[in-house]
Amino acid sequence: MADYIFNVARLLGQTSAPGRAVDVSASARVLEVAELSGPVQGVARFTRLSDAILVTGEMGATARVPCARCTADVDVELRFALDDQFVPRIDPVRGGVIDPGDRWQLDPGHNLNLSQVLAEGAISALPPRVVCPGQCESPWTEQARDSEAPDPRLAPLERLRRQMFHEDIETHG
Repeated sequence: MADYIFNVARLLGQTSAPGRAVDVSASARVLEVAELSGPVQGVARFTRLSDAILVTGEMGATARVPCARCTADVDVELRFALDDQFVPRIDPVRGGVIDPGDRWQLDPGHNLNLSQVLAEGAISALPPRVVCPGQCESPWTEQARDSEAPDPRLAPLERLRRQMFHEDIETHG
């Protein structure tokens, strides 16, 4: 099996158990998160609850996102925690179908697939704004100022800026 799919049939058969720790690794390709530049990795702990399997753990990955100033790619480290419950489709003790509510479901073979949980965790860990470490080589704001001909689509905004800040423009450029 993949390093993000685990069979928990034995754990489901126990009424109480200390749980088990597993190494988790899922590639960016499998998770379908475009920003990931490497696998999501970490250690997860499975704990048997009365009606579910609790998955906890700490995960990490590297993502490549554009700088907010110059749009160059920047590698950032992502860290996120797992704290999710998985329920079987059929109750192993009483039989009958289980309503998962807001929890994840195991597949019919009692396999716990972490791919969606890992993808959601990686996406939620992406920073909203990333800036190059140090100084950007060529921030896009300076590129627009340095170009000889301004973008004609920005002309209305330039006129508005001059109207609103005419004193500042004359003294500060």
